[in-house]
Formats: sequence, structure tokens, C-alpha cells
Amino acid sequence: MTRRLAGCLFVAAVATAALWWWRVDRAGIVAQTGGNRPNIVLITVDTLRADRLRRGFTPSMDALAERGLRFDNARTAVPLTLPSHVTIMTGARPAIHGVHLNGVAYVPGPPTLARVLHENGYSTAAFVGAYVLNHVFGLADGFDTYDDAVHRDPGRGTQLEAERRGGEVVDAALEWLRTARPPYFLWVHLYDPHAPYDPPAEFLARAGGRAYDGEVAYADAQVGRILDAVNREAIVALAGDHGEGLGEHGEETHGMLAYDSTLRVPLLLVLPGAGRAGIVQSTVSLEDLAGALRRSAGVPSRIALRDGASSIADPVSVRAETEYPRVAGWHPLAVLVDERWKLILSSEPELYDIGTDSGERRNLAGSKTSLVDAMSRRLRELATPAATPAKAPVPAEAAERLRALGYVSGPAAAARDSSTAENPARVIGSWTRFEHALSDLVNGQAAPALPALRELAERFPAAPVFQSTYARALNETGSSRAALAIYQAAVARWPEDAALYHDLAIAARAAGDTTEALRAEQAAVALDKNNPAAINGLGLLQAEAGDAAEAASSFERATVEDPSNASYWVNLGNARRELADLDRAEAAYRRALEVDAGYADANNGLGAVLVQRHRAADAVPFFERALARMPAFHEARLNLGIACQESGQRDRALAAYRQVIASAPRHSR
Repeated sequence: MTRRLAGCLFVAAVATAALWWWRVDRAGIVAQTGGNRPNIVLITVDTLRADRLRRGFTPSMDALAERGLRFDNARTAVPLTLPSHVTIMTGARPAIHGVHLNGVAYVPGPPTLARVLHENGYSTAAFVGAYVLNHVFGLADGFDTYDDAVHRDPGRGTQLEAERRGGEVVDAALEWLRTARPPYFLWVHLYDPHAPYDPPAEFLARAGGRAYDGEVAYADAQVGRILDAVNREAIVALAGDHGEGLGEHGEETHGMLAYDSTLRVPLLLVLPGAGRAGIVQSTVSLEDLAGALRRSAGVPSRIALRDGASSIADPVSVRAETEYPRVAGWHPLAVLVDERWKLILSSEPELYDIGTDSGERRNLAGSKTSLVDAMSRRLRELATPAATPAKAPVPAEAAERLRALGYVSGPAAAARDSSTAENPARVIGSWTRFEHALSDLVNGQAAPALPALRELAERFPAAPVFQSTYARALNETGSSRAALAIYQAAVARWPEDAALYHDLAIAARAAGDTTEALRAEQAAVALDKNNPAAINGLGLLQAEAGDAAEAASSFERATVEDPSNASYWVNLGNARRELADLDRAEAAYRRALEVDAGYADANNGLGAVLVQRHRAADAVPFFERALARMPAFHEARLNLGIACQESGQRDRALAAYRQVIASAPRHSR
């Protein structure tokens, strides 16, 4: 049995004449008025700053810009991958579509671009480069094909940041294009510029040795491959989903602050037949893109690329936000920006004249109070959809279940008040330190991460991410009891967080407290009944208690919720083996190998089934693959010996047994 608890962002007139195919007015691109429906290609490049084009290492994107409209003042709605893409795909701001953070699934609301196009006769396909856009998070709706085959380390939990190279993404997209039925809508997402930066040597050199720019150069090459395969009559849109701090204002990555280093993005739009290309200086949002593409397909839409206006009272002002600082106990940020002014509102206002201060260095809020007040009112209008009653963070039914499990003794907790929280811009250095420590932890270096995580947890007791990550580091360095105490305090303070209960279960199990582990996993499922990590955790606890039938049922549920996690399939195979259901056990192991062909536990499990079915010679290659991935997998080496012995390979069997005796832990079975 796998011994891990696995689970754990007027199209302004550009000197174009009247067009036969497109009509352009103050509201934007309004409809296709003649000809066949065009193919539509949308390319999103993750973590792509607006200032990285036209610097010598993005020839494909630069050529695309020369063919169409280049929006030089485009901004994302949220500097995080999933919420930004939900906005791109729905044309709705987060207050409407409901997704403010990565890892929070989009519950169908405003129809996605794919859904609308599909219902209007388009064949649709998506190819994404990171698990953060996995279908479980809601963006697969409307796609005939949704390729999210991103491999993850089965022992490292959810791994939102798990990625695959852009070349692999584009390979799959090009294969689909070979037989695509027009008209089609193709979305390709390239994750490569996202940290950590590790570009191929050729592209690192092309970018002058700058790793981030090397990743951008590599992504550009993949964009070129797509463009080479698409006919010149296709509509092509390319956008960054958000930018990257790269140290500006103290932010190395993105999500915590709302300066233009992370909000401004490239936005390119090629509309065949629309006249010559041009540069649009108006302020626009990625919120506008879905409407423009819908109109390009002749599908009615009220949303279009806006003509930015200088008046702050004009509804076309662009709004952005980030709720991410809440995880550190800090104040969320709301942004309003027009042609000249930009307001960032948190526990204090920041006002910048971006026309003269593009680096956002001179905060004018103190001398422009009436402007701040007017922009703040407009922000409030845009922030909230039609009045809806406030929701308790823990639904009543889940709260009752938590009380029954002993985790919540009173009414469901009230919503957290952030009015006194710090402006993240004033403490961004602490976040940078946290990111460095987290990188160590993720890379298996928990001990070096401990001092920084301990200090952050002590300094920011209201920060769930600092508390939970410190506890995780303690658990991974053998201090499971200390970790358990921190998690117990955390779920008492933040009872609405299902992930915290699952982390508590991991620590409790490591500390030998299976009763607490079981209660915690049940609490996680009460809060999030479709949480595959917690469901898998329940299965592991049931298996250890000797209830293979209940364990198999839990593992089956986990594989339904997340079929791309190889460890869930292995756990299911193990439980079925325990029940002597060898046919279905073999099927589960083979599904795991479809996800990750080299996964050691899956190869070992399948080999064991084949031995049990008296096919020892067939089992040998699977044990060898398990050992190729994990040379210290002593059980697989022992099984290799058994398979060799039973298939008549006596000398190989003896060699395997001797190696097990020589290298296995001294007191192992």
C-alpha cells in the first residue's frame, strides 16, 4: 500500500477605413457581417510581462503584433493564473464569476467562451501547461477536448504549480489541428515563464543569460510553431494572464501586490480583413477579450474591447484585484485605473499618475483626496454584484458535522475582518523570505526552511499560510507532535479551510494518532465533499485499519474526483489486490501507468498482480521499471527476485536477493 497521504492567475480607432467584414464603433468590435465563420486561436502565456515584447527575443509575438492590434495598456483582472483565466474565458470580473484564488473551482455562472462557441457550431479544444488549470477547476466546460495531462509527483500533494513544457503542450495541440473540423476554437496555454525559471540552454543564451527572459524566449518559439500551423484567415489572440514582479516594489513573483509589473500584460489581436495593424493606447482589461472573440464569431455579446475613458466616473474604467494577501493575514488589494490615474486601495490608499510616473513611485493620495474618494466609490460599485446576503464561511450543515467531530463548539465562525490588516506593500520582504523558504521545503530541504518559517509564524500569527507551512516543515523534519499542535490551533482559528484539516490529518497520522487523523479527514470532506486528497486520506486510514472494502470505495471516489493523480489509482489497485479482485486491480495499476509510465509504485503493483496470476516472466520488466525510477525500492527488488525465480531465472533471482539483503534497512521485514 502506498504509505503517503497523497494530495499533500470604439476598439480605439487605429486609422482603419470602413471594413466589409467588421464594423467598429465606440462600443468595440460588434459583429461579423459577412463571410464564413473564422477559426479562432487563443494563446495565453503565463506570467508574461508587457515589457518583454520587442526586446529581441520574442520574434514570433513581435511578428504577430505587426499583423494586428497591439494593446499597450491592457491589464489583467487578477495577477493569479486561475482567476485571470476564468475572467478571460467568461468576460466577467471576479466579483461575478466568484474565483479569486488559485485552487478554487469555477462553479458554472457566466457561460465560458468555449461553451458559447460550441453551442454555435464550433469544435473546441484546449491544451494547458499547468495543473492549476486542470479540468477539476472548472474551465473544461464547452471544450470537446481538454488536454490537461500534466504529470505530478504523487508524493507531493495537490501541486498547483506542476507543469509541462510548452513544447509538449504544442505537440498535442498540433496533433489535434491536423484533423480539426472548422470552424474551430483552439486555446493553448503556455506556463513556461512562471517561476521557477529553467529555460533550455539555447533560449537562455538568446535572452542574454537572464533566466526569466529565457523562459519567455522559449514560450515565444512555441507560439511560432502554433502560428505556422494556423492559416492566415484565422483570428488570433495572444495575452499574458498576468506579469511578474522580478524585484520591482520588492515583489519577486506575483499575486501579493498590484503594481503594473504584475497587472500590465501583452494583448495582441489579429482580425483578418480588418485593415492595417495598429497600436491601441486605450486602457483595456482582459475582461474584454471574451466579448471581442464572441463577436468575431458572429455570436451576440454585450462585452467588447472598450475605448478607455479619462473620466473616473465612466463605467469603462478598468478594475483589478488580488485577494491573495489574505493568506498572509494582510489586506486584500482593489485597483481602479483609467488613462491617467491608478488607485490601489488596501488599508491605505495609493494613487499614481501613471501618465508621468509609470513606475508607480510617487504616491499622490495625500494631495488628491477628492480624487481618491471618487475612485474609491467607483471601486465599491464595481466590486460587488447585485446585492446578495453575506454567507457564513462554514455552511450550516458542514458546521454541524464539524461540531459532531469536535472541531467547532459554537456557531459557524464569522467572516474575517481585514480592516485592520497591513498593506502587503509594507511587508513584502516577509513574503519574499517565505517564498524562498517554501522553495527549500518543496525541494525536500525542510530543515533549512525551518528558521525562516518559525520566525514568520511567530511574527504573523493571523497568517494561515505561515502557520500551516511552518507546521508542514516541522512534520517533515520529524517533529510531528509539534506540527499537530499548530494544525489543531489553526483549524480552531480558521474552521472553514478544508485543506488545513487534511494537513492536520497528515500530521496526526505521522504522530501515530489515527483517531485524530480520521476525524480530520472526515472534517475536510464535510467542508469539501469532492476533495480528492481528503477522500484518498480516508482510504489510507481505512486500509490501515484492515477495511479493504471501505478503502477501495474511498479510493474509487478519489480517482473520480482526480483521475490524473497516479497515486490514487495505485491505492485503488492495492485495495483491490487485498480483496483478491485481480482483474480490477490490474486495471487500476494500468490507469496509474497511463498517467505516469515510470511511477514506481504502479509498476511494482502491476508486477505483483502478474506474479499472482502466474505470469512471472511478464512481471519482470515492471519491477525493473520501478527500480529504474526508485533504486532504493527494496520491496520492488525483492519482488524482482521472486519473479525471476518463478520464471526460471535462478541467477538473476539470487543477485536480486543478495542486493536486498545487502542494502535493505537492517530491521526491515
